Amino acid sequence: MYNIDVIAANIKKARLNRNYSQDYLAAKLHISQNAYSKVELGQTRVTLERLSIIAEVLQVKLNSLIGGDNLKADIAAVNRLTIVPKLLEMVCATTGMGFAAIARVTEDKWVACSVRDEIDFGLVPGSELKLETTICHEIRQNGKAVIIDEVDKDKEFCDHHTPAMYGFQSYISVPILRNDGSFFGTLCAIDPKPAKLSNPETINLFKLFTELISFHLHVAEQVEPAF
Repeated sequence: MYNIDVIAANIKKARLNRNYSQDYLAAKLHISQNAYSKVELGQTRVTLERLSIIAEVLQVKLNSLIGGDNLKADIAAVNRLTIVPKLLEMVCATTGMGFAAIARVTEDKWVACSVRDEIDFGLVPGSELKLETTICHEIRQNGKAVIIDEVDKDKEFCDHHTPAMYGFQSYISVPILRNDGSFFGTLCAIDPKPAKLSNPETINLFKLFTELISFHLHVAEQVEPAF
């Protein structure tokens, strides 16, 4: 989800740079000047389709209007989902692992959105880890889940820097994709003890949970008024 105020400010700035009037943009969008004014005031959420049209009229890239990743908004969006605390509780209960989290992962940041910590790992919502120290960084690049039952016996990860740095033996992390297919982050769990994770039941459960998170984020976004 994107920050309405950031988008509104970016649209206004781009319009002024082109010396276009609000009436001109309103006409291009087939809306009234009053309706367009509410866009620049941040009083109306704009759909991506409308943003694409605005970007085309203003001759700027869509990303320049969106303003990049808004981590505070994403953290808030996840924490507004009432299913999240129970979901993380179920992750720990079904796997026997002591730490579970929904993480927002961008090209340069790893940020905890929601956390269940039964092992005093020390993270809370908003906590950041250096991206390069996480396995989620690799997951963002290749889009594939990572499941480790026991680090010491895993040929691929036994010498990996992340388990050594954070002191875990078991690990599972599954990508969370937005409704449009873009990468949001991961649902992950760790524990200092080994755990039996590489089985269809656990893997399918995590995939189901990530789909639920994606679905509810999308629904929450659609509930907001838009034009």
